[in-house]
Amino acid sequence: MKRWIFFIAVICVAASLVGCDSVQRKFTRKKKDVKKVPMVVQAKKYEKKPSPELYSKHFSYWQSWQSELIQRLGDNHKKDSRCIEEILSQLNDMRNLLVQEKADELGKHIKELEEVRDVILREQLSQFNMSHNMMVLEREDRLIKKDFCVSKIRSFIKKSFDEEPAVQPQAETPAAAQPGSSQETAPAENKT
Repeated sequence: MKRWIFFIAVICVAASLVGCDSVQRKFTRKKKDVKKVPMVVQAKKYEKKPSPELYSKHFSYWQSWQSELIQRLGDNHKKDSRCIEEILSQLNDMRNLLVQEKADELGKHIKELEEVRDVILREQLSQFNMSHNMMVLEREDRLIKKDFCVSKIRSFIKKSFDEEPAVQPQAETPAAAQPGSSQETAPAENKT
């Protein structure tokens, strides 16, 4: 009996040392040859022109970022910064789609939100600043939704981007008008 156990143990050890390489290869999954399909790129010129659909897209993105900032103001500085930058970006895109008079109206709201951005980027969100900025954000949210929703603004969308620019470049102040310049003039004396 001991001989048989010893004999079986020797056979098991010998089998494990020799291995079953052919069996192992038989059950190993082989890599499939992937045929590369050549990429075909057809160049097509797309003309992007102002449309209510494009305005609606920017308006929806603005609403999303605005509501997120209102809900989470003060939780995370990086998130607040990202939200306010995206809000201003979407509003500027909306303004570029509008005729000049409506673009100027939207510009007033953008200036209010830029002041909020300055406070957020300077990381000066004290309790007072946070409540004030929250009030400004909620007010601008209501006003923009009321006055610049897609249904009310449809007739004020430009026909093409070649029309009058929505963003007027700011005129540079002459050197004489800048404070600290050597060409400042003293107030004229009243000669009588």
